[in-house]
Amino acid sequence: MLVRFFQWLRGYLYVRIRGTAPERFINLCCNKNIGLWELARVKEDYQFRISIKNFKKLRPIARKTGIVPHITRKVGFPFFLHRYRKRKGFVLGLLACAVLVYILSLYVWDINLEGGSKYTADTMLQFLQEKDVYAGILKRKVNCQEIEETIRLAYNDIGWVSAEMKGTRLIINITETNMPAPAQKALQPSHIVATKDAMVKSIITRTGTPLVREGSVVKKGDILVSGIVPVMDDFGVLINQHPVVADSDIVCKTYYDYKEVFPLAYTYKNYTGSTKKGYYVSFLLKKLFLYNPRYSYNTYDIIVNEKSIHITDSFYLPFRYGTITAREYTEEKKTYTKEEAVSIAEARLEYYFEQLRKHNVIITQNNVKITVENNKCIAQGRILVEEPAWEYKTIIEDEWRLPQTDEHSGNDN
Repeated sequence: MLVRFFQWLRGYLYVRIRGTAPERFINLCCNKNIGLWELARVKEDYQFRISIKNFKKLRPIARKTGIVPHITRKVGFPFFLHRYRKRKGFVLGLLACAVLVYILSLYVWDINLEGGSKYTADTMLQFLQEKDVYAGILKRKVNCQEIEETIRLAYNDIGWVSAEMKGTRLIINITETNMPAPAQKALQPSHIVATKDAMVKSIITRTGTPLVREGSVVKKGDILVSGIVPVMDDFGVLINQHPVVADSDIVCKTYYDYKEVFPLAYTYKNYTGSTKKGYYVSFLLKKLFLYNPRYSYNTYDIIVNEKSIHITDSFYLPFRYGTITAREYTEEKKTYTKEEAVSIAEARLEYYFEQLRKHNVIITQNNVKITVENNKCIAQGRILVEEPAWEYKTIIEDEWRLPQTDEHSGNDN
Protein backbone atom coordinates (compact mmCIF):
# COMPACT_ATOMS: atom_id res chain seq x y z
CA MET A 1 0.00 0.00 0.00
CA LEU A 2 2.82 2.39 0.90
CA VAL A 3 4.71 1.53 -2.33
CA ARG A 4 1.63 2.35 -4.41
CA PHE A 5 1.25 5.68 -2.61
CA PHE A 6 4.84 6.71 -3.36
CA GLN A 7 4.42 5.61 -6.97
CA TRP A 8 1.35 7.83 -7.23
CA LEU A 9 3.20 10.68 -5.51
CA ARG A 10 6.05 10.57 -8.04
CA GLY A 11 3.72 9.88 -10.96
CA TYR A 12 3.81 7.05 -13.49
CA LEU A 13 2.67 6.19 -17.01
CA TYR A 14 0.80 3.37 -18.71
CA VAL A 15 2.84 2.56 -21.83
CA ARG A 16 2.11 0.27 -24.78
CA ILE A 17 4.73 -0.95 -27.29
CA ARG A 18 4.37 -2.71 -30.62
CA GLY A 19 6.97 -3.83 -33.16
CA THR A 20 9.01 -6.66 -34.58
CA ALA A 21 11.13 -7.22 -31.47
CA PRO A 22 9.36 -5.99 -28.33
CA GLU A 23 11.20 -8.61 -26.26
CA ARG A 24 14.52 -6.96 -27.18
CA PHE A 25 13.12 -3.62 -26.04
CA ILE A 26 12.14 -5.12 -22.67
CA ASN A 27 15.51 -6.88 -22.24
CA LEU A 28 17.40 -3.65 -22.92
CA CYS A 29 15.28 -1.93 -20.27
CA CYS A 30 16.26 -4.62 -17.78
CA ASN A 31 19.95 -4.29 -18.71
CA LYS A 32 19.76 -0.52 -18.15
CA ASN A 33 17.99 -1.08 -14.77
CA ILE A 34 14.90 0.72 -16.02
CA GLY A 35 12.06 -0.49 -13.81
CA LEU A 36 8.91 -1.77 -15.52
CA TRP A 37 6.03 -3.24 -13.58
CA GLU A 38 2.74 -4.97 -14.30
CA LEU A 39 4.16 -6.05 -17.65
CA ALA A 40 1.50 -7.90 -19.66
CA ARG A 41 0.83 -8.96 -23.23
CA VAL A 42 -2.31 -7.48 -24.77
CA LYS A 43 -2.96 -9.22 -28.11
CA GLU A 44 0.06 -8.25 -30.27
CA ASP A 45 1.25 -5.49 -27.93
CA TYR A 46 3.01 -5.30 -24.57
CA GLN A 47 1.73 -3.01 -21.83
CA PHE A 48 3.51 -1.91 -18.67
CA ARG A 49 3.82 0.87 -16.11
CA ILE A 50 6.88 3.05 -15.78
CA SER A 51 7.89 6.07 -13.69
CA ILE A 52 8.19 9.51 -15.30
CA LYS A 53 11.92 9.56 -14.60
CA ASN A 54 12.54 6.19 -16.26
CA PHE A 55 10.33 6.99 -19.25
CA LYS A 56 12.78 9.74 -20.22
CA LYS A 57 15.52 7.09 -20.41
CA LEU A 58 13.68 5.10 -23.09
CA ARG A 59 14.67 7.34 -26.02
CA PRO A 60 18.02 5.62 -26.89
CA ILE A 61 16.42 2.20 -26.52
CA ALA A 62 13.56 3.24 -28.80
CA ARG A 63 16.04 4.43 -31.45
CA LYS A 64 18.05 1.21 -31.22
CA THR A 65 15.04 -1.12 -31.51
CA GLY A 66 12.86 1.01 -33.76
CA ILE A 67 9.98 0.67 -31.30
CA VAL A 68 8.11 3.81 -30.25
CA PRO A 69 6.49 3.62 -26.77
CA HIS A 70 2.97 5.07 -26.71
CA ILE A 71 1.59 6.62 -23.50
CA THR A 72 -1.98 5.46 -22.94
CA ARG A 73 -2.57 6.94 -19.49
CA LYS A 74 -0.96 9.34 -17.02
CA VAL A 75 -1.40 8.75 -13.29
CA GLY A 76 -0.11 10.49 -10.16
CA PHE A 77 0.30 13.69 -8.25
CA PRO A 78 2.35 15.65 -10.86
CA PHE A 79 -0.42 15.18 -13.43
CA PHE A 80 -3.04 16.09 -10.83
CA LEU A 81 -1.20 19.37 -10.23
CA HIS A 82 -0.94 20.03 -13.96
CA ARG A 83 -4.64 19.34 -14.46
CA TYR A 84 -5.59 21.84 -11.76
CA ARG A 85 -2.78 24.32 -12.37
CA LYS A 86 -5.34 27.12 -12.72
CA ARG A 87 -6.74 26.25 -9.29
CA LYS A 88 -3.57 26.46 -7.23
CA GLY A 89 -5.43 27.73 -4.19
CA PHE A 90 -7.65 24.65 -4.17
CA VAL A 91 -4.69 22.29 -4.57
CA LEU A 92 -2.65 24.04 -1.86
CA GLY A 93 -5.65 23.94 0.46
CA LEU A 94 -6.04 20.24 -0.21
CA LEU A 95 -2.36 19.67 0.55
CA ALA A 96 -2.55 21.75 3.73
CA CYS A 97 -5.59 19.75 4.83
CA ALA A 98 -3.76 16.45 4.21
CA VAL A 99 -0.73 17.66 6.17
CA LEU A 100 -2.97 18.82 9.04
CA VAL A 101 -4.79 15.48 9.18
CA TYR A 102 -1.44 13.66 9.23
CA ILE A 103 -0.16 15.84 12.10
CA LEU A 104 -3.38 15.30 14.05
CA SER A 105 -3.06 11.54 13.55
CA LEU A 106 0.17 11.58 15.59
CA TYR A 107 -1.69 12.46 18.81
CA VAL A 108 -4.24 10.89 21.15
CA TRP A 109 -7.42 12.99 21.08
CA ASP A 110 -9.84 10.73 22.91
CA ILE A 111 -9.44 8.49 25.96
CA ASN A 112 -12.33 6.06 26.31
CA LEU A 113 -12.82 4.07 29.52
CA GLU A 114 -15.03 0.99 29.47
CA GLY A 115 -16.13 -1.41 32.18
CA GLY A 116 -16.08 -1.01 35.93
CA SER A 117 -18.77 0.58 38.07
CA LYS A 118 -16.94 1.73 41.19
CA TYR A 119 -14.73 4.35 39.54
CA THR A 120 -16.17 7.05 37.31
CA ALA A 121 -14.59 8.07 34.03
CA ASP A 122 -13.66 11.45 35.53
CA THR A 123 -11.83 9.74 38.42
CA MET A 124 -9.81 7.53 36.09
CA LEU A 125 -9.05 10.38 33.68
CA GLN A 126 -7.78 12.48 36.59
CA PHE A 127 -5.56 9.58 37.70
CA LEU A 128 -4.17 9.17 34.17
CA GLN A 129 -3.57 12.92 33.95
CA GLU A 130 -1.39 12.70 37.08
CA LYS A 131 0.58 9.93 35.33
CA ASP A 132 1.10 12.15 32.24
CA VAL A 133 -1.44 10.30 30.11
CA TYR A 134 -3.99 12.72 28.68
CA ALA A 135 -5.83 13.72 25.52
CA GLY A 136 -3.34 15.60 23.37
CA ILE A 137 -0.31 13.43 24.17
CA LEU A 138 1.86 12.12 21.32
CA LYS A 139 0.97 8.51 20.48
CA ARG A 140 4.63 7.46 20.54
CA LYS A 141 4.78 8.48 24.22
CA VAL A 142 1.93 6.13 25.16
CA ASN A 143 3.00 2.76 26.56
CA CYS A 144 -0.14 0.63 26.84
CA GLN A 145 1.56 -2.10 28.89
CA GLU A 146 2.84 0.50 31.36
CA ILE A 147 -0.64 2.03 31.68
CA GLU A 148 -2.13 -1.38 32.47
CA GLU A 149 0.49 -2.06 35.16
CA THR A 150 0.14 1.42 36.69
CA ILE A 151 -3.64 1.08 37.09
CA ARG A 152 -3.37 -2.42 38.56
CA LEU A 153 -0.78 -1.30 41.13
CA ALA A 154 -2.74 1.81 42.11
CA TYR A 155 -6.14 0.12 42.54
CA ASN A 156 -6.22 -3.15 44.47
CA ASP A 157 -9.87 -3.75 43.55
CA ILE A 158 -9.19 -3.63 39.81
CA GLY A 159 -8.15 -7.10 38.73
CA TRP A 160 -7.94 -6.81 34.95
CA VAL A 161 -6.90 -3.90 32.71
CA SER A 162 -6.51 -3.67 28.95
CA ALA A 163 -5.18 -0.62 27.11
CA GLU A 164 -4.92 -0.34 23.33
CA MET A 165 -4.46 2.34 20.69
CA LYS A 166 -7.00 2.57 17.88
CA GLY A 167 -6.28 5.44 15.54
CA THR A 168 -6.28 8.59 17.67
CA ARG A 169 -8.14 6.87 20.53
CA LEU A 170 -6.76 5.26 23.66
CA ILE A 171 -9.26 2.63 24.79
CA ILE A 172 -8.94 1.32 28.36
CA ASN A 173 -11.05 -1.58 29.63
CA ILE A 174 -11.12 -2.29 33.36
CA THR A 175 -12.71 -5.08 35.37
CA GLU A 176 -12.97 -4.96 39.15
CA THR A 177 -11.86 -7.92 41.25
CA ASN A 178 -15.45 -8.83 42.14
CA MET A 179 -16.25 -9.32 38.44
CA PRO A 180 -14.92 -11.90 35.96
CA ALA A 181 -12.41 -10.72 33.35
CA PRO A 182 -13.81 -10.53 29.79
CA ALA A 183 -13.06 -13.32 27.33
CA GLN A 184 -9.77 -13.00 25.47
CA LYS A 185 -8.43 -14.16 22.13
CA ALA A 186 -4.89 -15.44 21.83
CA LEU A 187 -2.83 -14.43 18.80
CA GLN A 188 0.31 -16.34 19.81
CA PRO A 189 0.86 -19.89 21.15
CA SER A 190 -0.56 -19.90 24.68
CA HIS A 191 -1.43 -21.99 27.71
CA ILE A 192 -4.82 -21.82 29.42
CA VAL A 193 -4.28 -20.91 33.09
CA ALA A 194 -6.64 -20.48 36.04
CA THR A 195 -7.56 -16.90 36.97
CA LYS A 196 -8.52 -17.85 40.54
CA ASP A 197 -8.66 -20.74 43.01
CA ALA A 198 -11.34 -23.16 41.81
CA MET A 199 -12.42 -26.74 41.21
CA VAL A 200 -12.76 -28.00 37.63
CA LYS A 201 -16.34 -29.10 36.95
CA SER A 202 -15.87 -30.06 33.30
CA ILE A 203 -13.18 -29.83 30.62
CA ILE A 204 -13.34 -30.60 26.89
CA THR A 205 -10.02 -29.99 25.10
CA ARG A 206 -9.75 -29.50 21.34
CA THR A 207 -6.16 -28.27 21.06
CA GLY A 208 -3.30 -28.62 23.53
CA THR A 209 -2.45 -30.98 26.37
CA PRO A 210 -4.90 -31.05 29.32
CA LEU A 211 -3.12 -31.10 32.70
CA VAL A 212 -6.26 -31.29 34.87
CA ARG A 213 -9.44 -33.31 34.83
CA GLU A 214 -12.95 -33.12 36.22
CA GLY A 215 -12.77 -32.63 40.00
CA SER A 216 -9.22 -31.22 40.04
CA VAL A 217 -8.63 -28.42 42.55
CA VAL A 218 -6.50 -25.65 41.05
CA LYS A 219 -4.93 -22.43 42.26
CA LYS A 220 -4.67 -19.10 40.51
CA GLY A 221 -1.99 -19.29 37.81
CA ASP A 222 -2.03 -23.10 37.44
CA ILE A 223 -1.86 -24.35 33.84
CA LEU A 224 -5.14 -26.09 32.97
CA VAL A 225 -4.36 -26.88 29.33
CA SER A 226 -0.79 -26.70 28.06
CA GLY A 227 -0.16 -25.14 24.67
CA ILE A 228 2.85 -27.43 24.18
CA VAL A 229 2.07 -30.56 22.16
CA PRO A 230 4.67 -33.38 22.42
CA VAL A 231 5.72 -35.35 19.32
CA MET A 232 6.67 -38.99 19.98
CA ASP A 233 8.42 -41.56 17.80
CA ASP A 234 7.17 -45.13 17.31
CA PHE A 235 8.85 -46.17 20.59
CA GLY A 236 7.17 -43.46 22.67
CA VAL A 237 10.31 -41.34 22.94
CA LEU A 238 9.87 -37.56 22.88
CA ILE A 239 11.53 -36.21 19.73
CA ASN A 240 9.99 -32.73 19.43
CA GLN A 241 7.44 -30.30 20.85
CA HIS A 242 5.14 -27.86 19.05
CA PRO A 243 3.65 -24.69 20.60
CA VAL A 244 -0.05 -24.06 19.81
CA VAL A 245 -2.91 -21.92 21.05
CA ALA A 246 -4.64 -24.12 23.61
CA ASP A 247 -8.38 -24.44 22.96
CA SER A 248 -10.75 -25.93 25.52
CA ASP A 249 -14.20 -25.55 27.07
CA ILE A 250 -13.62 -25.37 30.83
CA VAL A 251 -16.18 -24.76 33.56
CA CYS A 252 -14.95 -24.18 37.12
CA LYS A 253 -16.70 -24.12 40.47
CA THR A 254 -15.61 -21.04 42.38
CA TYR A 255 -17.01 -18.10 44.36
CA TYR A 256 -17.22 -14.34 44.78
CA ASP A 257 -17.13 -12.54 48.12
CA TYR A 258 -19.74 -9.78 48.12
CA LYS A 259 -19.92 -6.79 50.46
CA GLU A 260 -22.06 -3.65 50.21
CA VAL A 261 -22.38 -1.16 53.08
CA PHE A 262 -24.30 2.13 53.14
CA PRO A 263 -25.57 4.42 55.94
CA LEU A 264 -29.26 4.78 56.74
CA ALA A 265 -28.95 8.57 56.91
CA TYR A 266 -28.79 10.30 53.53
CA THR A 267 -29.32 13.65 51.86
CA TYR A 268 -32.35 13.81 49.59
CA LYS A 269 -32.14 16.11 46.58
CA ASN A 270 -35.45 17.85 45.97
CA TYR A 271 -35.20 19.28 42.45
CA THR A 272 -37.03 22.59 42.02
CA GLY A 273 -37.46 22.24 38.27
CA SER A 274 -35.32 25.32 37.58
CA THR A 275 -32.51 24.74 35.06
CA LYS A 276 -30.07 26.82 33.04
CA LYS A 277 -28.29 25.57 29.95
CA GLY A 278 -25.03 26.75 28.43
CA TYR A 279 -23.05 25.88 25.32
CA TYR A 280 -19.37 25.49 24.58
CA VAL A 281 -16.93 24.48 21.86
CA SER A 282 -13.49 22.95 22.36
CA PHE A 283 -10.42 23.00 20.12
CA LEU A 284 -7.08 21.46 21.09
CA LEU A 285 -8.47 20.88 24.61
CA LYS A 286 -9.24 24.60 25.13
CA LYS A 287 -12.89 25.31 25.94
CA LEU A 288 -14.75 28.42 24.82
CA PHE A 289 -18.06 28.91 26.65
CA LEU A 290 -20.81 30.72 24.80
CA TYR A 291 -22.61 30.75 28.16
CA ASN A 292 -21.57 29.05 31.42
CA PRO A 293 -24.45 28.32 33.85
CA ARG A 294 -22.15 27.37 36.75
CA TYR A 295 -22.72 29.21 40.03
CA SER A 296 -26.27 30.08 38.95
CA TYR A 297 -27.74 28.48 42.12
CA ASN A 298 -26.60 27.76 45.67
CA THR A 299 -26.99 23.98 45.25
CA TYR A 300 -27.14 22.39 41.82
CA ASP A 301 -26.10 19.42 39.71
CA ILE A 302 -24.08 19.85 36.54
CA ILE A 303 -25.00 17.70 33.54
CA VAL A 304 -22.54 17.76 30.62
CA ASN A 305 -23.45 16.38 27.21
CA GLU A 306 -20.37 16.42 24.96
CA LYS A 307 -19.94 15.34 21.35
CA SER A 308 -16.63 14.59 19.66
CA ILE A 309 -16.00 15.16 15.97
CA HIS A 310 -14.42 12.17 14.28
CA ILE A 311 -13.69 11.07 10.72
CA THR A 312 -14.01 7.34 11.49
CA ASP A 313 -14.75 5.32 14.62
CA SER A 314 -11.04 5.32 15.45
CA PHE A 315 -9.91 8.70 14.04
CA TYR A 316 -11.04 11.37 16.49
CA LEU A 317 -10.20 15.05 16.00
CA PRO A 318 -9.43 17.65 18.71
CA PHE A 319 -12.80 19.35 18.07
CA ARG A 320 -15.66 18.99 20.54
CA TYR A 321 -18.89 20.76 21.33
CA GLY A 322 -21.54 20.30 23.95
CA THR A 323 -24.06 21.60 26.43
CA ILE A 324 -23.72 22.13 30.17
CA THR A 325 -26.89 22.21 32.25
CA ALA A 326 -27.22 23.44 35.85
CA ARG A 327 -30.16 21.79 37.67
CA GLU A 328 -31.18 23.41 40.97
CA TYR A 329 -32.18 21.42 44.04
CA THR A 330 -32.73 21.85 47.77
CA GLU A 331 -31.30 19.45 50.35
CA GLU A 332 -33.37 17.50 52.86
CA LYS A 333 -31.94 15.15 55.51
CA LYS A 334 -33.71 11.77 55.61
CA THR A 335 -33.25 8.27 57.03
CA TYR A 336 -34.10 4.95 55.39
CA THR A 337 -36.43 2.65 57.27
CA LYS A 338 -35.23 -0.90 57.79
CA GLU A 339 -37.56 -2.14 55.05
CA GLU A 340 -36.37 0.55 52.61
CA ALA A 341 -32.71 -0.21 53.32
CA VAL A 342 -33.19 -3.96 52.82
CA SER A 343 -35.07 -3.30 49.57
CA ILE A 344 -32.22 -1.10 48.26
CA ALA A 345 -29.60 -3.71 49.26
CA GLU A 346 -31.59 -6.45 47.50
CA ALA A 347 -31.88 -4.33 44.33
CA ARG A 348 -28.11 -3.68 44.32
CA LEU A 349 -27.40 -7.37 44.85
CA GLU A 350 -29.72 -8.31 41.98
CA TYR A 351 -27.95 -5.80 39.74
CA TYR A 352 -24.64 -7.45 40.67
CA PHE A 353 -26.11 -10.85 39.75
CA GLU A 354 -27.16 -9.44 36.36
CA GLN A 355 -23.61 -8.26 35.69
CA LEU A 356 -22.25 -11.72 36.55
CA ARG A 357 -24.75 -13.40 34.21
CA LYS A 358 -23.64 -11.11 31.38
CA HIS A 359 -20.18 -12.68 31.76
CA ASN A 360 -21.57 -16.26 31.42
CA VAL A 361 -21.44 -16.86 35.17
CA ILE A 362 -23.99 -19.32 36.58
CA ILE A 363 -24.99 -18.59 40.19
CA THR A 364 -25.44 -21.87 42.07
CA GLN A 365 -25.83 -20.61 45.63
CA ASN A 366 -26.41 -17.21 47.23
CA ASN A 367 -25.14 -16.94 50.82
CA VAL A 368 -25.35 -13.15 51.08
CA LYS A 369 -27.06 -11.96 54.29
CA ILE A 370 -28.55 -8.48 54.69
CA THR A 371 -28.54 -6.91 58.16
CA VAL A 372 -29.31 -3.45 59.55
CA GLU A 373 -27.22 -2.41 62.56
CA ASN A 374 -25.40 0.64 63.95
CA ASN A 375 -27.30 2.91 61.53
CA LYS A 376 -25.89 0.99 58.56
CA CYS A 377 -27.23 -1.56 56.10
CA ILE A 378 -24.75 -4.37 55.44
CA ALA A 379 -25.05 -6.96 52.66
CA GLN A 380 -22.25 -9.50 52.96
CA GLY A 381 -21.59 -13.11 52.03
CA ARG A 382 -20.22 -15.60 49.55
CA ILE A 383 -21.76 -16.35 46.15
CA LEU A 384 -21.03 -19.81 44.74
CA VAL A 385 -20.80 -19.87 40.95
CA GLU A 386 -19.81 -21.87 37.90
CA GLU A 387 -17.80 -19.98 35.29
CA PRO A 388 -14.94 -20.29 32.76
CA ALA A 389 -12.35 -18.99 35.23
CA TRP A 390 -9.35 -19.03 32.90
CA GLU A 391 -7.21 -16.86 30.66
CA TYR A 392 -4.42 -17.23 28.12
CA LYS A 393 -0.74 -17.09 29.02
CA THR A 394 1.75 -16.68 26.18
CA ILE A 395 4.29 -19.50 25.82
CA ILE A 396 7.95 -18.48 25.87
CA GLU A 397 10.42 -20.23 23.57
CA ASP A 398 12.42 -21.85 26.38
CA GLU A 399 9.32 -23.79 27.45
CA TRP A 400 8.91 -25.83 24.28
CA ARG A 401 12.25 -25.86 22.43
CA LEU A 402 14.23 -29.03 23.17
CA PRO A 403 18.03 -28.78 23.68
CA GLN A 404 19.96 -29.78 20.57
CA THR A 405 22.31 -32.77 20.98
CA ASP A 406 25.52 -33.55 19.12
CA GLU A 407 24.86 -36.57 16.90
CA HIS A 408 28.45 -37.85 17.35
CA SER A 409 29.09 -37.28 21.05
CA GLY A 410 25.53 -37.21 22.35
CA ASN A 411 26.37 -34.13 24.42
CA ASP A 412 24.17 -31.06 24.58
CA ASN A 413 25.56 -28.09 22.66
